Amino acid sequence: MVRIPVRLVKWSLYLAGIAVAILATIVLVYALQARARLPDLHPWHQVVLKEEFSARSPGAPNTFQEYLELESRLFRELGSRVVDRDVDTWELGRYNPRSVVAQLALATPYNHSYELVPPGAPRGSVLLVHGLTDSPYSMRALAETFLLQGYYVVSLRLPGHGTLPSGLLDVSWKDWYAATVLAAKHAAEMGGAGNPFMAVGHSTGATLLALYSLRSLDDPSLPRPSDIHLISSAIGISPFAVLTNIISGLSFIPAFEKSRWVDVLPEYDPYKYNSFPVNAGNQIYKLTHVLRDALDARTPAQLAGMPRVHAYHSIVDSTVTASEIVHGLLARLPAGGHELIAFDINRQEAIEGLLAPAHRESIERLRTATLPFRATLIANRDPGTRSVSAYTREAGSNDITVTELPYEWPAGVFSLGHVALPFPADDPVYGLTVPTTEPRFNLGAVSVKGESGALVVGLATFARLRSNPFFEVIRGNVIATLNR
Repeated sequence: MVRIPVRLVKWSLYLAGIAVAILATIVLVYALQARARLPDLHPWHQVVLKEEFSARSPGAPNTFQEYLELESRLFRELGSRVVDRDVDTWELGRYNPRSVVAQLALATPYNHSYELVPPGAPRGSVLLVHGLTDSPYSMRALAETFLLQGYYVVSLRLPGHGTLPSGLLDVSWKDWYAATVLAAKHAAEMGGAGNPFMAVGHSTGATLLALYSLRSLDDPSLPRPSDIHLISSAIGISPFAVLTNIISGLSFIPAFEKSRWVDVLPEYDPYKYNSFPVNAGNQIYKLTHVLRDALDARTPAQLAGMPRVHAYHSIVDSTVTASEIVHGLLARLPAGGHELIAFDINRQEAIEGLLAPAHRESIERLRTATLPFRATLIANRDPGTRSVSAYTREAGSNDITVTELPYEWPAGVFSLGHVALPFPADDPVYGLTVPTTEPRFNLGAVSVKGESGALVVGLATFARLRSNPFFEVIRGNVIATLNR
């Protein structure tokens, strides 16, 4: 038996004690700064709805129809425990039943899971899955696109979304995935035997569908999509997400319950949470690692069975980078009709010198590398115009085909971004133009100016582009894939 020197044991215990003390200090400091920095919590940050789906609960739904029935009870509970109690009195509050925001949030179907049924027999079916803190509204334009093409549409509300920000305090990525499986099986069945089944996801929804597609390779109970459209795919997330979950360790103490939150903000967006819990970031971090492990566990021969992947990404993205989409997913797949459509920055001469070097460098790498998938860049025709063209290279080729497009950068817009891609520019809530229909409430066209720090939300919140002036590129490519 090997004897460990006593001195080594003492030093190990000493170092372990220092590490624990440092971690405890970090937890305490974070809890104190969260208590001082963040505003008071409201009922929508504290009330935990009992009727929310959890894959861990006894008697959890086994079918999508049961999921919808549970969801109906969930929204009735939302009304009785929060909305009907008049706890939100702000005139733009999401939970004030008299506000225009509440009219959109509560009286429309877009915070719920919903289905769209084509007239006559469907050509096939599609499942759409939204992103973190979002709702099925973010998939609305593409849902209607598939419907017009004769497809049966299932748009899923992920657990913890569409109701209260507190719904993300304890949700697990496994809950999101379990709901995705139920919805996928239902969608494939409703599309009709022998008809194509496709899937579309934004951000976290894209990650879930990529994982689902990988697992369908060796699980015959999972209907495999023929194509998956991944928009702003969350393939890699900063490890800081795990650290924040650790440093929220005093949240069980009432005085430090704010440490469960990264941001506590007014809720004025009808279809997206503004407040952000620590757990939400941690769950997407875990999900991305499960996806990477699933990719690592499969051989190139197995990956050859993947659905065709159509990825759409903005070169400027504050959440994920183009390199993560390329190297984390697309470059790992054998040739099989996969593609990337990337949206460049606005390179008009007047603003070129203001652009961050990192974004210029990332697009140059994409321009020059030989890639095993089809790559299209949507970019300025030349530095002197806002008009754009599509620059396409087929898989394994260095030849570029240029196609002029009938679109241009709107004045003052210098990039797209993570949240903008799935919304057309005329979206009534997030578009660049004020809607003419009632109720009128538009966040995408808001333009505010003032001193930094004057608002409880940063000025950057309103400066961030919320819709995509080149959305028709995505819509057109989606329609084209239906006939390939």
